[in-house]
Amino acid sequence: MRIVVDSSQLFTVVISGGGSKVFSIIEKYDLELFTPEECLQEFKKHEEKFRKSGGEFESRTLLAFSLVHVVPSVFYESSISEAYRIAAQFDEKDTPFVALAMKLNIPVWTNDKGMIKHGIISGEYLALDTAALEGLLEGKNLDDIKEALRMKYR
Repeated sequence: MRIVVDSSQLFTVVISGGGSKVFSIIEKYDLELFTPEECLQEFKKHEEKFRKSGGEFESRTLLAFSLVHVVPSVFYESSISEAYRIAAQFDEKDTPFVALAMKLNIPVWTNDKGMIKHGIISGEYLALDTAALEGLLEGKNLDDIKEALRMKYR
């Protein structure tokens, strides 16, 4: 399955390494992960905080970014203005993730309640939390997953 992964999911791997739930899901299922280049900028912004989270920073960082395709903004720039219009309704900082998901026509894996709720209500993109993604990967029906998200994030 192809999916856009938001930075907080990747940063969980940087902080917790191979012991994180995010890593175990990636390891268990055949996921092809994508993230916009802005994720690298966000990582740099918080790098010192991540370094303080414990040892093995370099190896955990290498692990996290080896799991994902970092996509240059030139690839999804044609979707940026539409994605900004959408993301401004919940958090404009999520614009690159929405733009990349729209460009690739794939869901976003996030635990950002605003992004998930807006995607479910608007139908303009699909954002899945970790539980919904696991359900989908385990073969649950997408319509049932969307309904469960609707109920969870109303």
